[in-house]
Amino acid sequence: MNLNIINLFLWSCILVYVLWNKNKFYVRIPNNRKYFLDMIIILCVYFIIDFCMGFLVGFAKSPYNHNITSILKNIIIKIVPIIGIELTRYVILARHKKNKVVIIFVTVLFMIAEINMNTLINLYSNKEELFKYICSTILPIIANSILYTYLSLNVSYIIVLIFRLREVIIFLLPILPDMDWFMTGSLSILLSFIVYILFKYKFAKKRKDTKRKRDIFIEKMSYLITIILLLMLVFFMLGIFKYEPIVILSNSMVPSFYRGDMLIFKKLNETELKNIPKNTIIIYSVADQNIAHRVIDRIKENDTVLYQTKGDNNNVADAKLVKIEQIKGIYVFNIKYVGFPSVWLYSYFSKE
Repeated sequence: MNLNIINLFLWSCILVYVLWNKNKFYVRIPNNRKYFLDMIIILCVYFIIDFCMGFLVGFAKSPYNHNITSILKNIIIKIVPIIGIELTRYVILARHKKNKVVIIFVTVLFMIAEINMNTLINLYSNKEELFKYICSTILPIIANSILYTYLSLNVSYIIVLIFRLREVIIFLLPILPDMDWFMTGSLSILLSFIVYILFKYKFAKKRKDTKRKRDIFIEKMSYLITIILLLMLVFFMLGIFKYEPIVILSNSMVPSFYRGDMLIFKKLNETELKNIPKNTIIIYSVADQNIAHRVIDRIKENDTVLYQTKGDNNNVADAKLVKIEQIKGIYVFNIKYVGFPSVWLYSYFSKE
C-alpha cells in the first residue's frame, strides 16, 4: 500500500479521536484571532519573496499535476496529516506546558513523524545525495518543528496551520522558483527563524507593556537588525548580490590564496567581461566546478574574446581557453581558513 495512503489513514484516525474526545482531555480548542492576521501577512510576504526569487534563479514547471482530481488528492493527502499532527501537538502541550521533558519529547516525536524514512534509507548509500537531503529537507523540518511547538505553547495550533498553508498552496502553483537544494534549505530555515523572532518580540512586548519607551524601541531595533543581517548573509551566500563567495579547493594559486580560503569575487556586465586585463584573477566554471586562475593572455577572434589562464602555482598554462560565458567574475579578496568545512565535505564525497 502507498505510504501516503497509510499516513493519511493513520492521521485521519488520530484526528477523529482527538476531536471526538476533546472534552475528556480538558483542553479548550482555542479561538484566538489576535495573531492570525500577523501570520497571514507573513505568509503573503513569503510568497512574494518566493516568487521574486524566480526572477533571480529562473522558474521551473511544477512537478505536480494540475487537474482537479490530482489537486484535491494532493491537498487531502497533505493537509489531513498536518491538521492531525498540529492538533495532537497542541492537546499534549496544553496539558504539559511547564514540563520541559514532555515539550522536548513532543517536538522530537512530530519531527520524526514528518521525515520520510523511506527516502532517508534509500539515500544512505549515496552520501552526497544524503547530505543534500539533510540540508534541504531534514534541517528545515527540525527548525519548523521547534517553531510549531513554540507557537502552539504561546498561541494555538490554528496559527501553526495558517503558517503551514504554504505547504498546501504549492500544489496550486503552475510554476515554481528553480532553486537548488542549498537555497531551498537555507530559505526555509531562515523563514522559521524570522517567524520565531517576530512572534517572540510580540509576546515579549505583551508581557512588558510597562517598560519604558526607550527600552521598547531598543529591543524592537535589535530584532529588526538581527533579521536584516540574517537576510543579507543568506542572500550573500546564495549569490544574489553583486559580490559572491566561493571556497578554494586546491593550491593551484599559492601564494595568492590557499586551499580552504573563502574567495569573494565581483560579477561583471557584458562589456566588462570582454575587457578583462592581463594579470586579473578570474573565476570561471568548467563542468559545474568553479576555478580561480590568473589571466595571462587575451585573445580576440572576430567578435569573440577568449582568455588564456594559468594557476600561479602551476608550471604550465591551462589547456583550454576560457570563454566569456564561463566567467562568473573577478577576484576581489579572500578570507583565510573559513572554507575548510566545505573542503572537508568535498573531499569526503569525492572519496565516496
